[in-house]
Amino acid sequence: MRHNKALLNSERTKNHNSQTVRKRGTFHNPFKSQFSAKGLASILAILIISILVGCSSFLEQKADGRLTVPTTVEDFQAMMDNFSQLNNEFASAGEVSSDDFYLTDADLRRLYYETDRRLYTWQPDFVARPQSSAGDEWYNCYRGVNICNLVLKGIADNDLSGSEVDNVRGQALMMRAVRFLDAAQTWCVAYSAATASSDLGIVLKLDPDPNIPSSRSTLGQTYQKILEDMQQALGLLAERQLGKTQPTKTVALGMLARVHLYMGNYEAALAYLEKIDASMLNLIDFNTIDASRLYPIPVTANTSQEILLRTNALLAAPLNTTVAKIDTTLYESYDENDLRKTVYFRPNPSGTYFFRGAHTGSMTITPGLSSGEVLLMKAECYAQVNNLEQAANVLNQLLVKRYKQGSFVPYSFSQQQHAIDIIKSERRKELVMRGLRWPDIKRYNRDGANITLERFADGQRHSLPPNDPRYAIAIPEEVIMLSGMQQNPR
Repeated sequence: MRHNKALLNSERTKNHNSQTVRKRGTFHNPFKSQFSAKGLASILAILIISILVGCSSFLEQKADGRLTVPTTVEDFQAMMDNFSQLNNEFASAGEVSSDDFYLTDADLRRLYYETDRRLYTWQPDFVARPQSSAGDEWYNCYRGVNICNLVLKGIADNDLSGSEVDNVRGQALMMRAVRFLDAAQTWCVAYSAATASSDLGIVLKLDPDPNIPSSRSTLGQTYQKILEDMQQALGLLAERQLGKTQPTKTVALGMLARVHLYMGNYEAALAYLEKIDASMLNLIDFNTIDASRLYPIPVTANTSQEILLRTNALLAAPLNTTVAKIDTTLYESYDENDLRKTVYFRPNPSGTYFFRGAHTGSMTITPGLSSGEVLLMKAECYAQVNNLEQAANVLNQLLVKRYKQGSFVPYSFSQQQHAIDIIKSERRKELVMRGLRWPDIKRYNRDGANITLERFADGQRHSLPPNDPRYAIAIPEEVIMLSGMQQNPR
């Protein structure tokens, strides 16, 4: 089922042939023109029709007085089950900007959009695809946010209550927060308590009313709202759901830990991680995987048993397996007995390697929560609070499932920094091409890692030094022009 973009933005420019980023067409503000001004009833009616009957064009629908707005918990659950608009097309600009892959000059020249080339080389501006394209990450983000806002408002307006309603409300709060976090990691600098009250945050869109002006919060306000939504969701969500696109209490605990990890609040993150029931963390023994298959990780119901919350990031052209080559240093960092080296990667005829280790049975980027990430966060937090024995125990729990049977030598740590360094290395190797490397680089540099990224393109060296303003990727210029909000400093 495809979503009808015209339903949400009938004024969007449809010119897919524009190849210059500086060309201007019709500008689109996702906060002021997502819906026509027919009142909340019409907005809700149109959206639910789009979700449930999205394969038909809105313009082809005949007027029908029997059409009604969603009013029941079943209606709102159906809105939350719209995977294509809510769980799909998370931002991949950070993954394009990170250091787990590289492109040749020939690869760069074949990219259709000049914006993709500019993003790859860390240019300060005009790095977002045209808003008429399928890769409009700002639109995709706030489309998901708006669905959550419609559900939350609809539940309140209809005065619904009960455990089933609480579960749906929890899903909406959690998915809104997850979308906000994705936006913050893409378009904001790393969180720092010392500057959070002045650093620019994201637009905290909390109401579906399209007439409310858009303005950026501070980074402190952004993270405070994300934590508030997730904490509230934790008390509402079910222990188990019908599918992995619906967040659970385990997901809420893990995502709260992720946010605190990004903030550098290791004790708070660990407190949430220690509440997760170990029986909920399924791991695949890589010794059981047939690495000869194109996509070897076994999946059921479109995802592997390790995924706790399924979300997909947009597979931007530079990340396509026919283009992206895995960084040589990263590939060589895997031990020969480390089965991830053959499960995650496959050789190209040129002697380079491409990533094929997605947990969906096809080439996708899955930034949603996984059992492996939960264990790596827990190991890192134990190391950060200097509980080295527990840090090693948790790390070993994961790695024994990744090495050839009988070959893994368990870690034991006696020095804190050594433990932290090892866990960070294993985090990168385990979570490669999962949309998590970019926020990791940002937080590591905030804490003094001094990582400088380098790329070579058309004979030129491009670099991104630690804590450079370009780590907050430029918001699409069209959004800035229409809304009047402040662009990221350069």
